[in-house]
Amino acid sequence: MTSPFPDPVRLAEALLFQSSGPVSRMMLARALGEDVEIAQILNQVVRRTEGLGFELVAAGDGWMFRTAPDLAEALKAVLERPPERLPRAALEVLLLIAARQPVTRPDIESFRDAALPQKTLSLLHEKGLIRSVGRKPVPGQPQLWATTETFLVTYGLKSLTELDPLLEGLRGPL
Repeated sequence: MTSPFPDPVRLAEALLFQSSGPVSRMMLARALGEDVEIAQILNQVVRRTEGLGFELVAAGDGWMFRTAPDLAEALKAVLERPPERLPRAALEVLLLIAARQPVTRPDIESFRDAALPQKTLSLLHEKGLIRSVGRKPVPGQPQLWATTETFLVTYGLKSLTELDPLLEGLRGPL
């Protein structure tokens, strides 16, 4: 493990601390050097932060610092205003998108057997939970929707596979 920096672990910690979202393997390699063993650096960060008020966790396609789970409740009362809850219909649509992505609005309406107000998709898009990933090559070319990294981070997920037990009944042909 060679790095152009005297202490690549400290540099990794600084990058993780400064970043507003998950830090990818590519970002770490760019900062630390291509020949640095990223897994070894991350293991050292985990060891150095053991017992502190935060920990290194996998989130989406990278890693980030999060509050230690045993302190989260105490901090919520002081630091956070209650998160804005999504309406039930929006959560249902979000789960459908997560399960079937990429998916179109007509596909969602067909599965739900109900009309999908544009404001529901707009709300999810404004919150950064879904994004447009193109158009389906069918007549009318409806927009295709998929979840984002923000979705994973917001709900504390490393990947969509963590939702598999919940989404099992939502998958399958439309």
